[in-house]
Amino acid sequence: MEIITKLSEYISYIENLPKEFSLSRGQFKNHQLLPGALRSDDTQKRKYSKRVIRDFLEKFKMDAHQYIPNPGDIKNEVEWMLYAQHYGLPTKLLDFTTSHITSILFAVEKSFQEEINENAVVYFLNPLALNHKFKQESKIINISDIKDNTIIEQDGPIVINGRKINTRINAQKGLFVLFQDDDKPLENIYDDSILRKIEISKEDMTDILSSLYIMGISFTHLYPELESVTKDIVNQQNINEYLKDND
Repeated sequence: MEIITKLSEYISYIENLPKEFSLSRGQFKNHQLLPGALRSDDTQKRKYSKRVIRDFLEKFKMDAHQYIPNPGDIKNEVEWMLYAQHYGLPTKLLDFTTSHITSILFAVEKSFQEEINENAVVYFLNPLALNHKFKQESKIINISDIKDNTIIEQDGPIVINGRKINTRINAQKGLFVLFQDDDKPLENIYDDSILRKIEISKEDMTDILSSLYIMGISFTHLYPELESVTKDIVNQQNINEYLKDND
């Protein structure tokens, strides 16, 4: 397990990472790699049953029509999931990105807002190897080309791509891993030809966040919206004070 203490170390790690690991996901805490609909509570009991997960999406489809410009243009169940997840509904989709620098920003983003008691993590995923394992196809599946719901039934989690239905997904260069109802956490694969992980030292997360901002990498790059503008203003002040205190 490699532990990163500087942004330069992270960049060096990426430069030496096999190019097949084209997707990544940064997490402030080392939560299981499971989408919101499949996560467990503190007693390790699933939060939502299969029926509830199905009902969530069906209710969204019924109630969202008046808010979506062209609901008839949504081609299949997974595209509905993409819409629903964007607005906070638990789905069977776990988001990854093709931008490794975005992943480390996600990993350290809360370093000024929350108490840091564990290392952050970044996972790197080989999407073609994962899809070959569970779909016997060495390619990323474009779900927007599929007009029925056959994509829902696979042997395990697979990487999918779809239309960039909103500016946030486009800015984050997002792709998704689609899980089946009974899939285990992605990290349980235990195959470093598919998934690798590094940790970001908890003592150095604020330094790394500061370095990212100094390089001009901030939340308005990830979330092109007014909320990001205010978040960046506050973060920049926190960083200025941090750098002044450590000068």
